[in-house]
Amino acid sequence: MKVKTKKEEKLQRKKVRVTTVFSVVLLAVALFAMLFPSVLATHDPLELDIVNQLSGPSREHILGTDELGRDLWSRVVYGARVSMSVGLGSALLALILGVPLGLLAAYKGGILDSIIMRVMDAFSSFPSIMLAMLLMTVFEASTLTLILTIAIVSFPAYGRIVRSSALSIKERDYIEAARVSGAKPGYLMFHAILPNCMSGIIVQFSLFTASAILIEASLSFLGLGIKPPDPAWGSMLSYAKQYIDRSATYILVPTITIFLVVLAINLLGDELRERLDPTRQK
Repeated sequence: MKVKTKKEEKLQRKKVRVTTVFSVVLLAVALFAMLFPSVLATHDPLELDIVNQLSGPSREHILGTDELGRDLWSRVVYGARVSMSVGLGSALLALILGVPLGLLAAYKGGILDSIIMRVMDAFSSFPSIMLAMLLMTVFEASTLTLILTIAIVSFPAYGRIVRSSALSIKERDYIEAARVSGAKPGYLMFHAILPNCMSGIIVQFSLFTASAILIEASLSFLGLGIKPPDPAWGSMLSYAKQYIDRSATYILVPTITIFLVVLAINLLGDELRERLDPTRQK
């Protein structure tokens, strides 16, 4: 029975390694496309080729073309610059806004805790996609606007997660010992409590990055994101739906791209949680 258990654990570790390698490789390609799109692109993403409208994969266009003959592979590569920047940027900004507020609410408690949580409740009461649509209609559409918009609708979740973890951590003996020895509140919050919340924060960062990519794609799909002719995965989907009966490749390319990137981010987040969570370590 013991040998069987070891075999099962070995098989499980092998599966984890496969998914981790898949996630890291795919995200590395996506990040490289975000930073250096001209290296991976085979054509100018705005170059028109009227003769090859809605063509399928070929030697010249490896993933086919859109309704104006623009190369789909090149547009997907350049679209990563928008989607990945928005996903990572908004998740990072939401973390910067939400984590300190969650720590402060948990550590201070009382009236300050109530005020911070009620503010977060107010932001959380709006459906995130609807609030994002409202903000995008007020401000000019740009990558920076998308990052700010998605961060605003996402930061309350960071605050709640950090607050719930910090409430239990701050009551532990070593925190009380540090407090009695004269440690200042800032040191206690950011050097004693925050490191013990990192597992949940890392997992949520991966989830919110994936969620931000989906929100950006949804806004672009609805025409509230990056405006054409600049490529974005969501706007590509928006235009592709009009030609689904003429070119299945057109709508599959951005759909599969979004699916694979979001899946890779979630798988990597799960793996990081397994490795960093002290309760799961032997």
